[in-house]
Amino acid sequence: MRAETLDWPGEPLHESTLAPQLRRIFARQGRLKTPDLKTPRKEYGMMTMMKRAGLGLVAAAALGLTPALAGDKREEAIDLVEDAAETLSYFSADSAFEPMWSLADTAKAIVIIPQSIRAGFIFGGSGGDAVMIARNKDGSWSQPTFYAIGSASFGFQAGAEFSEVVLLVMTQRGMEHLLSTTVKLGADVSLAAGPIGAGAKAQTTDILAFSRSRGLYGGLTLEGAVLKTRRNFNKAYYAADVSPAEIIYQGDVYNPASAALQNSVWRLANKDAPASLAPAVAPASQPADLYAPTNDPTQPRNDGYEDDAVWGAPIGKDD
Repeated sequence: MRAETLDWPGEPLHESTLAPQLRRIFARQGRLKTPDLKTPRKEYGMMTMMKRAGLGLVAAAALGLTPALAGDKREEAIDLVEDAAETLSYFSADSAFEPMWSLADTAKAIVIIPQSIRAGFIFGGSGGDAVMIARNKDGSWSQPTFYAIGSASFGFQAGAEFSEVVLLVMTQRGMEHLLSTTVKLGADVSLAAGPIGAGAKAQTTDILAFSRSRGLYGGLTLEGAVLKTRRNFNKAYYAADVSPAEIIYQGDVYNPASAALQNSVWRLANKDAPASLAPAVAPASQPADLYAPTNDPTQPRNDGYEDDAVWGAPIGKDD
């Protein structure tokens, strides 16, 4: 297999087909610029092999920090919530995921990763953004809280894969770990792949994972992946500096953009119930514009910039 060509089901995958897809994804996530796959080798050093395999964009994004406008974080967060609702509707409509439907009815929370990118040639990396929504006592679903997920690997692997992933949080232990700053799947919490784990393991496993994928990737697994709170997304989405626990348990913040996701989760967890029984969504109330200019000298200056810590690198405490 030539380094420049990867095997993709039904057609060969070349740089010319992979690069535009990845550029669109990262542009959608608010990157101000993306590395060019044709950038001279000296600019990438150790990542040359991945670049030659058509994966330089993923590698650069996984290992670097790109500045992004802080004011755009709110739009990114809203887009992520909308994508999560759409992803969940696919899983809810596809009978291949029927084992997940009944389990969702007893799940304590659901984590949705609308777009996870996995790529590698010997060295590999994966990551994406995620939202978690938890069950309330009255059967309704909470406002979402935001995460980044990522992992790195080394070994026999070659290819690229784009996946949509849904994680069902089945235990209180799993919930408590997810409400902390960082959780490692398969270590801090137990993990099983659905529908294999949807049998007897469903009662004892902390998290059950279901995914839809396009592409080819040797050694695909969520074991060892790290979920990290994206506090900057929470702050932008709610115009308040709130933790996942405050969002889930206190319910003091609200964004009307969450309604579609809340309804999608309710329909998944109540497949046999008429839509008329869905709990009412809280009254719409637009969050304040956190990034509106201010001339008040007592307020800290906001230049609109911050480090956009991506999934392949350590994420700071304010992310």
